[in-house]
Amino acid sequence: MLSTTLKSKFQAYLPLKKALSRVALGLATLLFTAIFCAAAPTALASEIDDYISQYQPVIETLHGLQVNEKTVTILVTSTGCTKKEDFIAVLDKYQPPTVTFIRLIPDFCRAASRAIPITFSLQEVGATEFKVANTVDPSPSF
Repeated sequence: MLSTTLKSKFQAYLPLKKALSRVALGLATLLFTAIFCAAAPTALASEIDDYISQYQPVIETLHGLQVNEKTVTILVTSTGCTKKEDFIAVLDKYQPPTVTFIRLIPDFCRAASRAIPITFSLQEVGATEFKVANTVDPSPSF
């Protein structure tokens, strides 16, 4: 009789034990997800900052410049990995305004050197009339 009493008590606790373990697992998963989501963007941002900070920004030599009513297109040297996001346009608001095109991230690819166009809108440059501070080499040796 004693064995049947203990057996029936344990069977009554079994569903409660399963429910509590599922709740504990759910809370642990939720806590892990919350910590991961809070830390991941910060870690990614610091990795990007570290990547960019290891390179010195360079005032890029231009091989050409074309300005029209909406855009400014510069020709720069590329070995295969240059993209617009590697550049910024810095405007000094002197009279007349002066724009400097700066390369933030170098091109480490190994393709043959060639000139490629990079286009900025006049809003990105910050002025419709300006001088350019960059050195211009119209005949690069590619």
